[in-house]
Amino acid sequence: MRASEQHIEGAPAQVSATQSGWLKVLFGTFTAQDTILLVYLTVVRLLLAQREATADQVSCARTTELCIGVILFAALIGRVIPGIPPIVRKIVYRVSLVGVLLQNYLVLRWLLPVVRPDSVDGTLLRIDELIFGREPALVLEALNVRPVVEWFSFFYFSYFFICLGYMVVSVWLAKPSRKTTAFAIGTLFVYCVGQIGYMAVPGYGPHQYLAAQFKGPIDGGFFWGCVWDTVQAGSAMKDIFPSLHTAAPTWFTLHALHNAKTDRRWLWPGIVTGFFAANIIFSTVFLRWHYAVDVFAGLALAFTAGIVAPWIAKWEEERRLSRGLRGAWVFD
Repeated sequence: MRASEQHIEGAPAQVSATQSGWLKVLFGTFTAQDTILLVYLTVVRLLLAQREATADQVSCARTTELCIGVILFAALIGRVIPGIPPIVRKIVYRVSLVGVLLQNYLVLRWLLPVVRPDSVDGTLLRIDELIFGREPALVLEALNVRPVVEWFSFFYFSYFFICLGYMVVSVWLAKPSRKTTAFAIGTLFVYCVGQIGYMAVPGYGPHQYLAAQFKGPIDGGFFWGCVWDTVQAGSAMKDIFPSLHTAAPTWFTLHALHNAKTDRRWLWPGIVTGFFAANIIFSTVFLRWHYAVDVFAGLALAFTAGIVAPWIAKWEEERRLSRGLRGAWVFD
């Protein structure tokens, strides 16, 4: 009887220990950046589940499910499955994270019309007119001369190289640290929240919605051609609110300047990125891609990331240390 009582009394402790072990595995496997991406993908899949099963809906749903699987697989390879060389863990995890982020942007061209076939350009235009009296993109047509267009087209096109440069330096070249975690969290936060914004507030932008009100086409040369060809090849077409051309370089600027507080090598990259960001922001309206309200939303998103990313990175680091777990970017 006493032995039975001891067995019964010990059972909850064993269950608790088992639960604790599973929680440690769970918390050790997935980091804050993984969670942000998985939550985004889950939201997208749920939105798709509410739509009619067309060819595009099925294709986007399968792509989303595949991306979820890739992130789960990358986390297991990176932090759980034993016997895998550290270099393989590092490469698989980083390539998967970046690849899924890129794939989820590229699929938006088909996904956005499925999730939201309508557009709210009229509402965005009225907000601009309420604030400025007239749509800024129409006012800025007075500057539509080739030297000005080429200047701002160059900066608009530089967005892609800024994104690539920060990804390579922060994720691949820099020594893994809390700064790496903050960069990943902030970048994923900006893009995931931004892309949810595209689904909540779909629009084509002034270049299409106000096409009849412009006096003529953009008077551009080489760099404008690069911008136009890139947009036609890879743009989601209805991806205007918030402006990620505003949010991303602004976030990178804030990230670099925050890092410069403890590492002066980041100061000049932050200043240069800020200069590029200012020109990119102006170009988004001048080149007729965005309403001004899209820019304000992009700035709000970037500054929110600038506040929350370092805080979450600090929390993530302390949480993992307190549980005896390896750092989010340590795969040895």
